[in-house]
Amino acid sequence: MKPNHQRDVRWVEGLRGITALLIVTGHIFMALDDRLASPARSEDSLPSPFQLPIVRLVISGRASLSIFFLLTGFVNSLSFLKQVRAANQHAALPGLAKSSFRRIGRMMLPAAAATSVSWGLCHLGAYRLAKRGEVAWFRDISPTPKSSFTAAVWDLLRNLWTTWAKSSNEYDQVQWNLFFLLKASLIVYTTLLMTTFVTPRARKICLILYYIYGWMSNDVLIAMNVCPGMFIVELFYDQADAKPTTVSPSLRRAVLILVLVAGMIIAGYPEKNAEWCLWSKYLKVLGAKIFVPGAELSRAWGSVGTSLMLLGILYLPPLQASLSHPFLVWMGKVSFSIFLIHSFLIRSVFCWMLYGYSVPVETTGEDGTIHVGKLPPAKGINLLIICCIFFPLLYFMGYLWTAHVESRCTELAQWLEDRMAGKDTHLDRAAIPK
Repeated sequence: MKPNHQRDVRWVEGLRGITALLIVTGHIFMALDDRLASPARSEDSLPSPFQLPIVRLVISGRASLSIFFLLTGFVNSLSFLKQVRAANQHAALPGLAKSSFRRIGRMMLPAAAATSVSWGLCHLGAYRLAKRGEVAWFRDISPTPKSSFTAAVWDLLRNLWTTWAKSSNEYDQVQWNLFFLLKASLIVYTTLLMTTFVTPRARKICLILYYIYGWMSNDVLIAMNVCPGMFIVELFYDQADAKPTTVSPSLRRAVLILVLVAGMIIAGYPEKNAEWCLWSKYLKVLGAKIFVPGAELSRAWGSVGTSLMLLGILYLPPLQASLSHPFLVWMGKVSFSIFLIHSFLIRSVFCWMLYGYSVPVETTGEDGTIHVGKLPPAKGINLLIICCIFFPLLYFMGYLWTAHVESRCTELAQWLEDRMAGKDTHLDRAAIPK
């Protein structure tokens, strides 16, 4: 009799939604105060609330990015492994082929749309305040408009290409990781294809060997994330077939909570000055011994920590139920849109609110020349009010982007897939992004 693997995985969408939100908060608050990259304000001072272990995940963009790669391994293998475990390889392989082909268009087309919007905003002067402000990161990611329309169009085409050829995009620099996310997806599909006809135990061994290879080759971004994601899918389906355990439920829950908390602490490893606090200092010393020389410890520990977090969530049903809340699931459904649009909305709308009322500081040089300084950002209660306005606006725009842009890109990608598969179809006008 074939095993029944019908399991509720809505919690994955909830986790994805929270992760997208943390990427936005990390970009904003880390940019406003780059000292948050350290575990304390200075070597001799106590950490601020956002610098505390676990809490610092709110501003730790690298840990959030690791979760996206983990979920890439988890989600992309979920349906396939369900079918092959049910000895239904003949249905699994066509689905794998379609998913791998479809993935390219469904990532590239929305990303190209976001780049085009950012390009348009740039040449309409929407990033002017961001370029004049004191926040260095906002200035650095805001491009300068080109001098002519021809040069601007050519630059747009060049950046649409370099996003996927060189993981570089001047109009939306946060898209650098899309190249690696697409590569990670294709690696997942290739790994699944290679292990289609092996047993679950053999597949786990292959994943462990690939993880060790990623660890030794310093592939902290892809291999050390997608391998645990795929391995946890195997554990996910093992649960359905597992026999009742004799371990005390209270002891089991305590151990899992400990794994989850340890993962949250480890994932928040600071990008700078880890030696300033005892907890991060120990991780720095340990990381220097167990990771290969030259490894970026914040990414390496982020991968390890988020893997432990996902493992803890897998075996804690109450936490899964919390992550399955309808609002969090909705956030997960718009998460890719939020990722794509948050950068140009920060550089335009957020910066308009951040600097709109500011007056630049003027200084007079020795020769009497007046120098106009950068615009100071809002702080304190004003910044809180701005965030309370911006984040609902961001998610409203994310909803509109999902409904009217991403959906059209999906339809266009599906039409291209059908055409290339030789199906007799036509492209409806509704399938073309307006």
